[in-house]
Amino acid sequence: MNCSRVKCPVWLSDLMHEAGGTVPFSQFMDWALNETQYGSYSSGKLRIGKTGDFVTSPSLGPEFCELLSIQISEWIIEIESNCNKHSTISIIDIGPGEGDLTYYLIAALEASFPHLLSNIEFVLVEINDGMRMRQKKKLMPFNNVKIRWSNFGELSTNPVTGIMIAHEILDALPVDRIVWLNNKLYLQCVKLINHLDANYLELINSKLTGKVNNFLNLAKKQLGIQIPPKNPRNGWSSELHTHLNDWFKLASSCLLNGPLLIIDYAMEARRYYQTSRFEGTLISYRNQKASNNILADPGLSDITSHLCLETLNLIAENNNFKFIGERRQGLSLLSLGLSEKLNSIQSSASDNLELALSRRENLLRLVDPICLGEFRWIMYDKPSKKATSNNSLPLFLLDPLD
Repeated sequence: MNCSRVKCPVWLSDLMHEAGGTVPFSQFMDWALNETQYGSYSSGKLRIGKTGDFVTSPSLGPEFCELLSIQISEWIIEIESNCNKHSTISIIDIGPGEGDLTYYLIAALEASFPHLLSNIEFVLVEINDGMRMRQKKKLMPFNNVKIRWSNFGELSTNPVTGIMIAHEILDALPVDRIVWLNNKLYLQCVKLINHLDANYLELINSKLTGKVNNFLNLAKKQLGIQIPPKNPRNGWSSELHTHLNDWFKLASSCLLNGPLLIIDYAMEARRYYQTSRFEGTLISYRNQKASNNILADPGLSDITSHLCLETLNLIAENNNFKFIGERRQGLSLLSLGLSEKLNSIQSSASDNLELALSRRENLLRLVDPICLGEFRWIMYDKPSKKATSNNSLPLFLLDPLD
């Protein structure tokens, strides 16, 4: 990982000074993404989409949500069967970005499942004012659909029944960085350096905190995950998702019952914490370009890290979520009818060839293993005590040939 000394903007220099000049990497990452005025998300500077800093599945067009809506409709019907007739079902979009997922999901439900919309509300959980303003503008056309904005604090006071979707949100939670040097494990921190009257940032190594040690012990004792792995090279480094428990605790307090669908980059611990993965998974994005210099351009770049499936599942289950299953996005979309959609696009190509080719390209990008097809769809459930037992798998986990 290229983490050479980089220039530090004035706003971050002030925060670093106030914090004593050195902070854990997780604090730097949180400031870089979420600081109220200058963070890349909260300021609204970060752009998502084909012409933005990076693309997401919903930002490519309506195709992703048209397929996702098939799974959502199944869950809505299942929840309705266990609720009072006129109970509101909430579809909660965590960290909605540009609002593309909610926008295209509403459009897809209106087109294919309009009878389900009468008892549905869409709840967008957004902590950053800059993104919230763009979401509201995006969703203005849907004036006949119940839409509201909230946060975890408000929802935990008045929890809801419904479907929670966390699409590419957990990969942007702050992570702690560890490094193996001279047969000892260290915590990586970010230090403010003044040189020739200019401020710079650089990584330094410090002793492990209690929170990091607790995470390492949890992974080893309950999951058998050895971090670092056996015989690591000097300088081996990786990430620990020490903030996940706080997130799941809040998410659990907001959802009375219903499914939680996480869509994100994730991998098994044996791949995540292997000796050959020398520099972990952290990467930053700006202007559609990936960089492994994770300190550069704070407040102007996205910073993202893969999830570890085993620790994710353990922390979710410790917070009252039941793990149902997981699958790569390519297979998930095939189970929801991607092949049929491709065939229908091909059949309609003579009407508008340019549109048909664009939609076909979007679908193929969604399942391309070197693009978005490697995302994992991970489902958890908070079952209602009154709900009848349902042991059937959700549609996206079924064999595409069934």
